[in-house]
Amino acid sequence: MASKDLESLQLDLQPNEASGLLFVEAAGVLEAHGWQRAFWVVLDESAAQECVAAIGQRPDGEWDVARLAATVVGDLGETRDAEALARRDGWIYVVGSQFGGKSGPLLPRQAFLARFREGDVERLDGGPVQMQVARPGLLLHRLVNDALAQEGVALVTLGDVTREAFIDQSLREGAGESWVGEVHERDTPINVEGATFRAAGTLLLGLRYPVSVEGRPLLVELEGVERLFDGGDPPTVVGTWIVDAVGRDGDMAGVRDLSAVGDDIHLVTGNLDSRPKNSVVLHDYPGGRDTVSTHWRVTLPPDAHGGHIAAELVREFPDMHRIEGIASDDDGRWFYVSDEDDHVRMEHTRLISDA
Repeated sequence: MASKDLESLQLDLQPNEASGLLFVEAAGVLEAHGWQRAFWVVLDESAAQECVAAIGQRPDGEWDVARLAATVVGDLGETRDAEALARRDGWIYVVGSQFGGKSGPLLPRQAFLARFREGDVERLDGGPVQMQVARPGLLLHRLVNDALAQEGVALVTLGDVTREAFIDQSLREGAGESWVGEVHERDTPINVEGATFRAAGTLLLGLRYPVSVEGRPLLVELEGVERLFDGGDPPTVVGTWIVDAVGRDGDMAGVRDLSAVGDDIHLVTGNLDSRPKNSVVLHDYPGGRDTVSTHWRVTLPPDAHGGHIAAELVREFPDMHRIEGIASDDDGRWFYVSDEDDHVRMEHTRLISDA
């Protein structure tokens, strides 16, 4: 099914850099705002405590946008570039990209995780909720790089320009900083754009970069991410999935967002960067510039934590290159959020019923 089969609306979400999408389960939030359904979304140009918003639909079909008021508990340092949302045990997790600017270097302010209790939100415009923030330096960068090497995952060769921008430049500019020890000369930068929890509680991180040597997107599975917020042992990487999910018009694709439904993982894949200007990744990997944004479904074996996995195509978006989020509602309809130059567009399928 193609994007022409979708309904769409335009949303004003300043700053207009929407990423991630997650269905709101808190009945109190829906009742307080008079919404029949709603979705959490993150805005990647804002600090963690300012980056969460809700998009809600009233019974008359009209949509509202409201920003979450939050106050930071924990690390008060600078945060930017929220890219993904995930839910576990009543917590909504916000995941930073762990990346940097389009021309490097790696930025610790983007290497954060945050979470808040969905049940604590009474109204989006009510009193602020507490948001726990963890800024573990480039710990996830280190954990993922070590795991990919130990598992022998064959990655696309790191391009010279990308290496200089993200690894060499980070080592030079980070000299003397506490986080620089997490960066090694032979590392590959990681760019996290999707996240979702599996039923057993492990967290899948969808990488936009790197990709496998065949250009396939990667899902990295973490155990114990909640320990980042209570001073426990670091999380551990328990496996990596290589997903056969490259869309048309490209020879490589990265993850744009993830959503779990039981043992099924739905993912949107697409280009390795949306804006060619100043993008060192697209300079090194032109085959990942025009890959069509595509919705796929995969079924992960419940007792496995890595390997190659086939994907089933669900929908293509040949005329929308910046699909940034995917989520379903209680009726099983799929919604997508698209980050446009002057607005944020949210797409959803028409409701189809056999009744």
